Amino acid sequence: MSQTSDPAPRDFDPRQLLKLYIDGEYDQVSEVFLDVFTHFQNYPRYLLDDCGQYYINVFVKSFLYLFTQIDYVVSPAYQARFVAHNLTIANLVSASGFQTTDAFLEIMRHQENNFVKILTLYSARNQVQFDRRKLFDLDPVLASVWYGVYAAVCQTGFLRPLIVDNLRAHFQFKHPQLDPRPGLSDIYYGSTYVDGACDRFIKPVCNAFIRETIGTRGRLITKPKPRKLAVLSAVWWPGHSVYRNYYAYLKHLDGYHLTFFELGHNEDVDVSLFDDVRRLDFGSRGVMDVAPIEGDYCAAYFPDIGMSTQSIWLANMRIAPVQLCSPGHSVSTWGADIDYFISGADVERPESPEGNYSERLVLLPGCGIIHNHPLHVPRGVVAGGQRDRTAEMILNCPASAQKINPVFVQVLRELFAQAQRPLRLRLLAGWSLSRESHYLPFLREITTLFGPDRIEVFPNLTYTAYMTLLEEGDFTIDAYHFGGCNSVADSLYLRRLMVTWEGDKWYNRIGSHMLRLVGLSELIATNAAQFVEVTLHLLHDESYRADLQERLDRADLDATIFSTADARYFQDALDFLIENHDRLQQDPDRSAIRIPRQLG
Repeated sequence: MSQTSDPAPRDFDPRQLLKLYIDGEYDQVSEVFLDVFTHFQNYPRYLLDDCGQYYINVFVKSFLYLFTQIDYVVSPAYQARFVAHNLTIANLVSASGFQTTDAFLEIMRHQENNFVKILTLYSARNQVQFDRRKLFDLDPVLASVWYGVYAAVCQTGFLRPLIVDNLRAHFQFKHPQLDPRPGLSDIYYGSTYVDGACDRFIKPVCNAFIRETIGTRGRLITKPKPRKLAVLSAVWWPGHSVYRNYYAYLKHLDGYHLTFFELGHNEDVDVSLFDDVRRLDFGSRGVMDVAPIEGDYCAAYFPDIGMSTQSIWLANMRIAPVQLCSPGHSVSTWGADIDYFISGADVERPESPEGNYSERLVLLPGCGIIHNHPLHVPRGVVAGGQRDRTAEMILNCPASAQKINPVFVQVLRELFAQAQRPLRLRLLAGWSLSRESHYLPFLREITTLFGPDRIEVFPNLTYTAYMTLLEEGDFTIDAYHFGGCNSVADSLYLRRLMVTWEGDKWYNRIGSHMLRLVGLSELIATNAAQFVEVTLHLLHDESYRADLQERLDRADLDATIFSTADARYFQDALDFLIENHDRLQQDPDRSAIRIPRQLG
């Protein structure tokens, strides 16, 4: 059932479960159900053979039948556990022959004592709808647990418009007793992928809740010392995109004392740039020990707010007089206690770029990032070239599952419909499918849309495996609306042509900017029809593809994509913001601050 040596799920006997139910041994039935859910939560499946499919079908059938019986009572000790497994249940049901819990929710709609059962079965995959306000009015604590796991379906992607519509409504919903803590990371991070807009509704709710919760405990400033900088990151290791994009900025700082705060723990963290290293995390009671951060920092720098729960909490504290962030997760916090968002003048939209941020936007010359050279040695596989038109073309799409949405799916379907030669899409989906059995429903839905012979899905790859697969492809396409950054750099580094779809946000403009840097602006689309047209041109016209490939092969990537020439401007920005912070805070003008490019 699995490609790994993970243990098999617990054996169960439907007849024995039925007998326990008839005998009124509901807690024992609940124990069996929860044990199986916990297994699938802890051991994601990447392969479902006939035996595994039979197991899921039988288990889901037994669970839904017994769980929705009017006299089956969920004891208080089990209620929160069932609700917390909402996501795993939704994924298992989606991977079964039932596909959704719609019919069972309708059966329970008018039952007595149905509240916990509805929270357990009601997910973003449902066509059936319930009034969220009534759920919170009944029990805001359990409803808040449900709110978080409902949001977590974003990790599986948005292949169906129904999921997008449901999550859009979910994140626009407000209730005075909503506690976002149970699912804070999925809410904060996941909301950015829905439609590029609804994170503006829910992030302020999360930020306000955190600040109200911590109160005055969130002010950690003592006596700031000049040129003492706190750097806070959960992902500061050489293989991560955040490290790859911001290492050079910190390396080129001169005269600053750097204290690194590791958020959580990772064995591969690199602390070589720092004068002092500390760790911040939540304790056993879910409370963060902030004592290590109380200090005398003149500024606090967050490279990756939203990519860890710790970063979200800390972004709503006042650690230093000046607090700034970068597009590590390339979206605004929409109301955290961050003063400045550091980005790149060459990437942000030319007109009113500050409209995409609640922070005061600061534009450095260049991209707003400095790409580290990839830690990978290409195998030298020749791309494209002249081939028999009957030969299959491999199209790379290095996008995590949450980036595959209905708009992009429709473009891919159009691409397959118009392709005049065999085409296989290789989706390098990343880590997002490696939890809660996300992979099973995603694979089922995407192969239903495109067919099993036209698409390959690769979850949870090592960087070496990812780069090897990327190099094997003929050329690459970027996702939309949330485009790629390091994936574009990786593709160009491997000398693979790439088609991008430019929008109006940094995260769907950075890839197009890199294409311009290497002289391949022909591969930039600005709408769906153009994206299909450009991709088909590459697919069908060998001479056109060969010409562009030759230009990419000649491009000096070290002088363009991987140049560190603009790294010094981060210090220019930091010096300016620290020196002028008081004045800038009083300035009614909220237009972007532009750091000038220096000659020489």
